[in-house]
Amino acid sequence: MVSLAVANRVVMYYQTQYQNGQYVSVLPLIGYVTHLFLAAIHLNMGHTGPDIVHLNNNQPADPFFDPMWPELAQLQGNGTKVIGMLGGAAAGTYDCLVDSLFDTYYPALKDVITTYKLDGIDLDVEQSVSLETITHLIQTLKADFGDDFIITLAPVASALTEGGNLSGFDYIQLEHNIGDLISWYNAQFYSGFGTFFPDDQYIDIVNYDQGIDPPRLTALVLTNPSNGGGYVSPDNVVTSIHELMDQYGTDWGGVGGWEYFNSLPDSSQPWEWPIMMKNAMEEQKTKMEADARAKELAARREAEAQPGAWSRLFSRLSSSARHA
Repeated sequence: MVSLAVANRVVMYYQTQYQNGQYVSVLPLIGYVTHLFLAAIHLNMGHTGPDIVHLNNNQPADPFFDPMWPELAQLQGNGTKVIGMLGGAAAGTYDCLVDSLFDTYYPALKDVITTYKLDGIDLDVEQSVSLETITHLIQTLKADFGDDFIITLAPVASALTEGGNLSGFDYIQLEHNIGDLISWYNAQFYSGFGTFFPDDQYIDIVNYDQGIDPPRLTALVLTNPSNGGGYVSPDNVVTSIHELMDQYGTDWGGVGGWEYFNSLPDSSQPWEWPIMMKNAMEEQKTKMEADARAKELAARREAEAQPGAWSRLFSRLSSSARHA
């Protein structure tokens, strides 16, 4: 029997922990999301001690997050990786990580990763940063946390073909230099920098320059049009999933959603979005397995028939020789 392992990811970004005063639980994501990205971690210039690092508007240890940390640990216990997202639209974080300030601000980030047992860090660089600064950060994280620590980057999609870019540095040059230290890219296919439907831009990124292999390219899309420009409906995301799996099999990077709390098709049950994505991948996997089994069966029948065909031909030739 043919068995195909699903290599692609279902990723959710989790920045809004409270909606209308009610905590937004992530427990319904267990079994459906492979990676949860906790957004957004910021470093604050001029602050000291624990106040250097904020998770959105509060220190990570603030009682505001008391319901969240045990749930994230429960997700991890059920196989979901929890990754901190560093940076984002609020500029300033990466100014704290230039060489002259690195030893002042990086230790506070390292302490948060260690204290909350994060499985990795997602570098969402939306300010001008030098190639040297981002390289130094990645190398230091890898040295401190080891080979199993996940390091991802979240460029706008066009940056991966050296087009529009919010980060300052060249991602293709970074990939050339230290691609072996980068687990994958969470490319933002929205806000005028790309679209995931149709899937042409995803394919263009895979084929550009030396190429980013499909397993290392996750497509981020908006889960609700109120989250930004360039929204793609869940049904259209599913269509692109099927088409990309037709092309790359199960060996591609999957999809991610920004963000969890108001995901459509039903914002009152935001977990339906990742369930749709996971189901789409499983359905396509089932179809591919059935196709592979059919091909195996046809090949086996052909192989089984072939010796008989040769035997019949040999008998006819032998009979002709005897009567000659």
